[in-house]
This record gives sequence, structure tokens and C-alpha cells, in this order.
Amino acid sequence: MDTNNQSSINSFDIALRTGWKDEEKLLLWDEVKKAQKVGTPLKRVFETVAARTGRKPNSVRNYYYMKVKETGEIEQKPASFTPFTREEIYMLLRELLAAAARGESIRGASMRLAGGDKTRMLRYQNKYRSLIKNARPLVEKVLADMDRENITHINPYETTRQSAPASRESKYIPESVIKALMAADVDVKSFFKGLAKVAGMAVSKGQLEEEMRATMLQAENIRKENAMLSARLKKEMEKNLKAASLVEQLINMKTKIETKDIESVSGLAEWLKEESTSSNVDAL
Repeated sequence: MDTNNQSSINSFDIALRTGWKDEEKLLLWDEVKKAQKVGTPLKRVFETVAARTGRKPNSVRNYYYMKVKETGEIEQKPASFTPFTREEIYMLLRELLAAAARGESIRGASMRLAGGDKTRMLRYQNKYRSLIKNARPLVEKVLADMDRENITHINPYETTRQSAPASRESKYIPESVIKALMAADVDVKSFFKGLAKVAGMAVSKGQLEEEMRATMLQAENIRKENAMLSARLKKEMEKNLKAASLVEQLINMKTKIETKDIESVSGLAEWLKEESTSSNVDAL
């Protein structure tokens, strides 16, 4: 650590009551667990923690329900209790305030500082947000030091943050959109990468729907062709049945002719006339 940073830290005389300290969180966690085991009302827990920390019961209650809303349960007991030192707090603020000015999200910068360790990343991120919310004098002291050293940073208390350097992703994006994303602690580059992925999925869905429509149309054409072939087959079968019937009738006529005593051509004509009236022979 250089001399300027050490000097700034040495002048760090502001009380480090930065919201809920790790000791207080641990106390609240232990009291809640004890109450759950014996059925003690949470109101009693809030009063106990308030008396031991100097906070008001309502403040304890509000913090408890805020954590429940954020995580679905009270913050888990840390495996090993390691509070932040003054130096760590000071350097954490400097690093994250400068990273945000470069366009990084607080989460992304915290992950980088944590070397990819998600547990450490959450520790850094949560500590930063707690400091911004509950220790403004401390944060402003760091901001003043960074101004004096000409280090570019954001001011988390300004309504609009300093614009990050333009990137390929943000060249064609309105500045108001970029500022809104940064104000919401959203990494601009990651946001537009995600947006491009969603757009790609939408295109793929459109292509799939087009292919499905083409398949359905093809199936309908095949159904129509099958119906036409079925109709033609039915007609051919009917003609075949008529032909078979005619052949059978001709065979019967041959048999009758062979057994009939026909003496002359005139007699044959008379017999055929009789047969035509007695039996209905269909022509093809």
C-alpha cells in the first residue's frame, strides 16, 4: 500500500458503525434459532437483540424481515467469523467506486476482486452496499481522497452517474439507457450480450414455426392426394366387380345355350330376347 493510501487510512477517524455489523448479525441469527427451538415469539427476540446492541426493537424487526425477503430465510451463520478491517473497507470502496466508473457492475467487480469465489464476492458486494446505505460520511471521505488523487470514480449519491467510456456495445445506445442500466447496477456489456442471446432465440423460434407450418402444409397435401387415390381405387374396384358379374352372367348364358335345342337362327334370336328380359346383364 502506498504512502498516500496509508495516510488516508490513518485519518480515518469516522466511527465505523456501518449498519449491521457481523457480530450483530451473528447475535440475531443465534437468537432466532433459539426461539425457533423453544417456540419463543419473534417479538421477544427483537427486544433481546435490541437491548444487547443498543438498537431499537423496530429496527431489529425491520432488518430481520428485510433479510427474509431478500434470501427467503434469515442470513445463515458464517462458518468462520472474519470481520473487515479498516484497511479492507477503505480499499474495497476505492476499488468498487473506480470499477463502476469504468462500466463494471458492482457484482462483476466484486467477483473479480474475489478471484471467482462466489462466497467472497457476496461478502464484498453486500459490504459495499451496506457502506453506501449506512455510512455516507465514511464513503464521502473515500470520494474526497480519490478526487484529490485524480482517480475517476462514481458518486453513488448523485442522481446520475458519470458516464462510462463508450464501448462497441454502447455506441448506438441512447445515453439515458446506459445511465439507467448503470444506476440499477447492471453491467452494460453483459446486459446487451444477454439481449443478443434472447434475440437469437426469438429468431430460432421464428424459423422453427416456419418449418412447422411448411410441414403441416406438406401433410395436408399428402392427405388430399391420398383421398384422391382412394376415390380412384374405389371406382376401379366397382368397375372390376361389374366386370366379374358380367363374366359370370356370360358363363351362365353359355351353359344355357349348350343345353337349349336351338334349331335355327330365328330360334336363337328369340331365345336371346327371352334371356335379356329374364336376366339384367350390365354392360361395361
